[in-house]
Amino acid sequence: MAGCFFLLAPYAHNYYVKSKLDPGIELDKALKRMAGIKSFRYSLYSGFTVNGRGEVISRIEGEKNGENTHIKGEMVNTPVDIYYIDQTIYNYDCFADKWLVIESDQTNFEDLMISELHPLSNFRFHDISNITKNGFEKVDGRECLVVMCRPAVENKLLETLWHDFTYTIWIDYKQNVIRKAVLQAENKQANNTKLKIEVKFKDLDKEIKITPPDITAKKK
Repeated sequence: MAGCFFLLAPYAHNYYVKSKLDPGIELDKALKRMAGIKSFRYSLYSGFTVNGRGEVISRIEGEKNGENTHIKGEMVNTPVDIYYIDQTIYNYDCFADKWLVIESDQTNFEDLMISELHPLSNFRFHDISNITKNGFEKVDGRECLVVMCRPAVENKLLETLWHDFTYTIWIDYKQNVIRKAVLQAENKQANNTKLKIEVKFKDLDKEIKITPPDITAKKK
């Protein structure tokens, strides 16, 4: 009997810890920690549905180190390979088979791609309401607290076009970080149009080196 007690004790302790987690407190801690993280890798999907018919906006893999960013994937059914380094954009034109170099202060390119280049911009909130605890799930092997909430977002592009935001957030409560999040919203002009953005984070605060591409080289 004593042996069974010692075997079950860790499970009982884990259950007790999980039962005491407050979703509002854990969300606040994770948002503050994520705001201070300087480097990470991520995958991001964004799309919308109109009357239930889905359209993909972007599906990319990215990496960040400070303000420097590299993303690769597709946007609006077009391959993309983009670097944003020291306020300069290197955008590979797959049709012309060459790199385009653009000074970012000459374009609103970065503003148009704020979710893809700056995924943490999706987690700036004026305030948060309706915070609920929705169980636990594993993300890449890490056990996460699943939290749902309805925030007022602090993102001009999102605020202009969308409203009625709902977030589902997977919080690694042992490290106080967000491993995954799904944002859903409704178009302000057409309530039959719904937005969805899904992002996953990994390699948080790991060493990530991002250097400009060789713009003289041709891609194979």
